[in-house]
Amino acid sequence: MIYNNFYRKLLRISILCITFTLVSCEDENVGEFFLTGNIENMIPEEAYDLRRMNSDDGKYIIYTPDLNSNFEYWGLSLERVEYYIDDELYTTEQVQPFELILNKNEMTVGTHTVNAKMTVVGEKCEDVVLERNDNFYISETGIVSERHGDFFFDYNYVTKGEYLIITPELLLNRSTEGCEIDEVRYYFDGTLISTESVAPFALNYMVNEEIGSSHSIGVTIDYHDSENSNLTYNWSYANYTVRDEDDAFILWDIKSSRNDYANGETISLTTRHFKGDNVDVDFEIEFYLDGKLIGHSTSFPYTLNYTLSDLKIGTHTITGKTISKYKDYTTSGSSDETIIITK
Repeated sequence: MIYNNFYRKLLRISILCITFTLVSCEDENVGEFFLTGNIENMIPEEAYDLRRMNSDDGKYIIYTPDLNSNFEYWGLSLERVEYYIDDELYTTEQVQPFELILNKNEMTVGTHTVNAKMTVVGEKCEDVVLERNDNFYISETGIVSERHGDFFFDYNYVTKGEYLIITPELLLNRSTEGCEIDEVRYYFDGTLISTESVAPFALNYMVNEEIGSSHSIGVTIDYHDSENSNLTYNWSYANYTVRDEDDAFILWDIKSSRNDYANGETISLTTRHFKGDNVDVDFEIEFYLDGKLIGHSTSFPYTLNYTLSDLKIGTHTITGKTISKYKDYTTSGSSDETIIITK
């Protein structure tokens, strides 16, 4: 018992000394924290990963190393990534974002293993190689899935007693030749509420459900193109909430159901918002591409059509920053969407 008490006291003293040392370092040497020596066993497994993303055109698989923000705090950075496929070196990437881009048409049928060896360096420590593996399957060589129609759904948010309006938009420049809508069916909480067979195929539905209640919306589009007479597209919204007159918010979206784009193509960014009768607020939206401001709007409908150019093949980040200006204060928030440049 005496020894146990002694060690408990010694542990407390040690912790206090370590805490004091760390605080002193922060006060006197801000930004002078460095890892030294062999750090291989000091980096936790959950601090790094290998992220996989598929292009919605079915042609590409993109792998990107994912290091959390602590690496910068630790004074570490990613120097290069060696990618092995089925134990053979496939490519070495030495420039941000260190991505591996695989064209499925160039891969053989079957299961493949990708191994990423990520070399991390620091100013005063030994280089360390972090590894992550992933498996992917190629079902048919030279054949990829094809989406015929690309659709966007414009809808509003409502409170009790207002009309929910949904209008489907066929994005002709991102759809196969000859695409046309034949019929649109709308479901609310699983019940068919409207069938529309004439353009603009829009839904106008009086919402009498209670404020705060959540509901499911389903839309089925029957359409055709020049080579296919019977095509179907389904869209759903799982938790559509009936809003309160004290609610106010603004959201943004990319007008496409696919994430693949080509240089020279125009990407359309849009917003939807709700402003209850009891709220006095003005909205603004700023759009960024890879951190660079590409558009700003202070008035409805807050949309932006932006032509993509000179972008590297691979993933890029679209950021929407929403700003809400009330009488006495301002709030803001941002969210990201990833697009893939394929050519």
